[in-house]
Amino acid sequence: MNSLRRPSSLTRSAPPLDEPARVLFLCNSRGLGGGIERYLTAVEETLRAGGADLLRVDMLEPGIGLTPANRARFALRALSTARRFGHADSVITGHANLIPVAAAAVRLTRARLGPVLFYGTDIWSMRRTDRAILRADPILRPVTISSYSAGALSTVGAAPILPPGISPTWRATLLAEASRRRPLPPVPTILSVFRLGDWAGKGAAVLLEAVQSVRATLGPVRLVLAGRGPAPGALHELVSTHPDTELHESPTDKDLARLYATADLFALCTRTLPRGPHASGEGYGIVLLEAQLAGCAVVGPASGGSHDAYQEGVTGQTPVDESAQMLEIVLRGMLADRARLARTGRRAAEWAEAATRPGDYTRSVFTTLAGRLPPTGHDSSTDAHQSIPNQPSGTGARRGGVRPGAPTDLGAS
Repeated sequence: MNSLRRPSSLTRSAPPLDEPARVLFLCNSRGLGGGIERYLTAVEETLRAGGADLLRVDMLEPGIGLTPANRARFALRALSTARRFGHADSVITGHANLIPVAAAAVRLTRARLGPVLFYGTDIWSMRRTDRAILRADPILRPVTISSYSAGALSTVGAAPILPPGISPTWRATLLAEASRRRPLPPVPTILSVFRLGDWAGKGAAVLLEAVQSVRATLGPVRLVLAGRGPAPGALHELVSTHPDTELHESPTDKDLARLYATADLFALCTRTLPRGPHASGEGYGIVLLEAQLAGCAVVGPASGGSHDAYQEGVTGQTPVDESAQMLEIVLRGMLADRARLARTGRRAAEWAEAATRPGDYTRSVFTTLAGRLPPTGHDSSTDAHQSIPNQPSGTGARRGGVRPGAPTDLGAS
């Protein structure tokens, strides 16, 4: 591994602040959907809006499967692009599976920084060779999305935390929904949003069981499951056996914002299974932020990195474990006083508005991934970054196929 260490004569100092940062961005996929793509899209748009000279290279897209031949083609294309790109300030790697390519790309570009982004279950499923390269390489370094995942990465190095960002347009849409005062409907509503193909790992069955128990105590409760579809037949069958339960496949951003804002309570019930063919886990849970921006109180998963996405006891609550019984206790307690729950939702919107200010996020992205502040003329101290393109919420109508378990949506829902 010593051959991976770059001679000091190749290191570069940071460019002057009035020059754009040059960034090569290696990503697993574009157009397939999921939390990781949304995270990477926000990073890309923020760097571009802040003046960075950025070139993105994707391995997968709709119609291109994850095969050894396609992996090899991506490696050749990425290294050829790195050679043509020339000197870079940073080579950002969007997934741990791309570490070997990234190690070569930082040499070809003589990059100062080589941040490798981590999310959740990808930390435990990282290949031994990739882990060894990351430990030995002086340029590559882990970056992750929550304090939980930073702790899990401690064996390979100290990982700065860069939480997910939300584009200004989508954020404004959610805040606008939160500002509308609506009368409480007679029947309370619980909402959960996730990619519908991942319903088992997202705990849909446990949520349905818990809500059924809540109904036995409090009376009718409406449950809405929404997300990018189509939904598997098994989920349709499960939902059909439960009354007052709805399934919304691929809602538009407008419809999704309304679902958030008209729910009494949002619940994300991700199961923690870090290893195996059906690995699941929550590295952060960006949907928790989206729900709070729309004025909805939240219930987060019992484990994982979602504790960073809300304020325990103030904007949301957490079950003590992943059982349906403990989830039912939390849901019943919060729904028992709907007026208090509405006040919690308003506090959630206030907190999420402060936690997701675009200017703060721009500054964090540049300092963490490019090693510098945005150039002069791109002031990140304000919220005036409306030039960032609209980032889809990730659950809208845009479609693309990906095999279950593919490493494009691990722990960043």
